[in-house]
Amino acid sequence: MSFIAFNIPGEPIAFARSGANGKIHFTPKRQRDFMALVKLAAHKAMDGQPPLAGPIELRIRAVYRVPTSWPKKRAAGARWRTSKPDADNIAKIVSDACNEILFGDVSQIASLIVQKTYGPIAGITVSAAILECGESP
Repeated sequence: MSFIAFNIPGEPIAFARSGANGKIHFTPKRQRDFMALVKLAAHKAMDGQPPLAGPIELRIRAVYRVPTSWPKKRAAGARWRTSKPDADNIAKIVSDACNEILFGDVSQIASLIVQKTYGPIAGITVSAAILECGESP
């Protein structure tokens, strides 16, 4: 298997710094729950196959619903989301959750494409492919 893709339904959640309660640091529950959803979807997509080996291209498309408070004209033209969360924080939570499931280690990711868009149904689409030797960017 050299290509895998899957979807995670619902509002995309970005990686957040750990919270603190005095000297005790913790990962926010919302983030833990989202990472568990990504892991589950990745396990199902892999269907018992071993992690992809070699250099990986990881593509992540985060789709957000248009805010209901927006005027119809603005909502109709909405395509790219340029507000928070940052694309790198979306990539971080997805790649960390897929570690040792889709690929052996996140260091295998040689190409990363992250898109934040608006659409009718919120969710994240993830695809990973092995980059062939000799492929140029």
